[in-house]
Amino acid sequence: MEDKPEMAISRHEGYQFIKNKYILGAAITIVLFLAIQFVPQVNDFWEENFVYPIQSDACEANDFDCDKYGPAEYNIYNTIAYGICFFLFFTIINELLQAWKIKIDNKFVFNSVPLLILGGVVRVLEDADSFDPPIQYVMISPLIYGTITGIALFFIALGVWLSKSELPPKTKAIGLISFAIGSYGLWWYFAPGEWIHPTSWCLIVVSTAALTAEYLRSQPLKDPVMFFGISSTLFVILAYLNLAQNEIVNSEVFWNTLFIATFLTGLVWGLSSFTSNHGLPNIMFVILFILFSFNLYLIKDAETGSMMVFLMTIGIIFSLLGSFSFPHAKWLPAAHLLNPLYLMLYFGHFIDGSATYLGIDQYGYNEKHVLPTWFIDNFGTAIVMFPLKFLVVTGVIVALESEEHEEENKQMISLLILFLLALGLGPGTRDILRIMFGT
Repeated sequence: MEDKPEMAISRHEGYQFIKNKYILGAAITIVLFLAIQFVPQVNDFWEENFVYPIQSDACEANDFDCDKYGPAEYNIYNTIAYGICFFLFFTIINELLQAWKIKIDNKFVFNSVPLLILGGVVRVLEDADSFDPPIQYVMISPLIYGTITGIALFFIALGVWLSKSELPPKTKAIGLISFAIGSYGLWWYFAPGEWIHPTSWCLIVVSTAALTAEYLRSQPLKDPVMFFGISSTLFVILAYLNLAQNEIVNSEVFWNTLFIATFLTGLVWGLSSFTSNHGLPNIMFVILFILFSFNLYLIKDAETGSMMVFLMTIGIIFSLLGSFSFPHAKWLPAAHLLNPLYLMLYFGHFIDGSATYLGIDQYGYNEKHVLPTWFIDNFGTAIVMFPLKFLVVTGVIVALESEEHEEENKQMISLLILFLLALGLGPGTRDILRIMFGT
C-alpha cells in the first residue's frame, strides 16, 4: 500500500516530462524532417504544398521559368500549417518577453508599428529583386513573418542587455553607432544588387544618435521598449531608401489607401461613440444605406450627372440620416472600440483591405489567400474585404472584452492584438508599395 503513492508520483512526473511543449515540439519537428527526407509521398506533398508556392513567388520576381512550381498561392494545407506555427510563435514569444520582464502594453504595441511597416517594405524589396536565394526565400510570405520576428527579438534582447549593462552611456552609444554602420557596410559590400551607399546610412545613424542624445538623453539605453522602437524606425528608413531608388509609377494609390483607411477608422470611432452614448443606429435605415451604397457602386461607370446616380446619392444621405435620427437602445460595449489600440487595429486592417480592393479592382492584381479569394470570386469585387475586415476585427475585440481577464493574461491579449495588427498592417504596406512601384 505504501508503494502506490510513490508510483503515482513517478508516473505524474513522467507524464509532465512528456507534456513539455518544447521537447514535444522538437520531437514532432524531427519526425517531420525525417519523413520529408525519406518518405517519397511525404516529400512530394511537402514540395507541392509548401516549397513550390514559395519558390514560385520567388521566381516570378526574377522572371524565371516557373511552370513546374505552379501558382504562387496559398492552399488549405499550408494555411492550416501556418496557423499552427503562428500559435507556436505566439506562445514562445510571450514566454521570452516574460523572461525578459518586458511588459506588453499600449506603449509596446505602438513602438512595434515601425517593425510591422518594415515587413511590408522588405517584402516589396524582394519583389523588386533586391535579394537572391537563399536570402530571398526568407523575405517571402509567410517566412518573412519569422524573419521580422527574429529582428524584433534581436532588438529587444539588445535593449534588455543595454539596460542591464554597467558600461558608461557614451561607450554604449559609440558601440551601437559603430555596430549599425559597420554591419550595413558589410552587407553593402557582399550583398548583390543596388543598395544605398554606406555614407548615406552613416549620416542617418549619426543624425538619429544626435537627436536622441539631445531630446531623450540616455533614456533609450535604459528602456528596452523605446530602444526597440527607435531601432525599428531606423531599419524602416534604411529599407525604404533602398526601395525608393526604383521609379514610382502609381503614387496616387498611397493617398487613396490612406484616405479610405482613415475614413473607415473615423467612421468606426464615430459609430462607436454614437452607439455607446445614444444607441444603436436604426437597423432598417442601415440596411437601406448599404443597399443604396452597393447600387451606387454597381452603376459607378454611369454618367456622373445621370438621374440614377443622383437618386442613389439622395438615398444614401437620407438613409444615413435616418439611421442616426431613430436609434435603438444604447450598446455600452461599443465604448471598448474607442480604445486607441483597437482603433489602430482597425486602421491596420483597413489599410490591408483598401490596398487589396484598389489592387484587384483597379490595378489588376490577384489575391493569394484562400478565404479572401473565395469571397472576392463570389461577390465579384474586392470591396467585400471592408465588411469582412470590420466583422473579424470587431468579433475579436468583443470576444476579448466579453469577460474579465487576470493580470497575467492581459500581456498575452496585448501580444495577440499585436500579431493581429501585423497580419493587417504588414501585408497592407506591402500591397501599397508594390502598386506604387509597379513590382
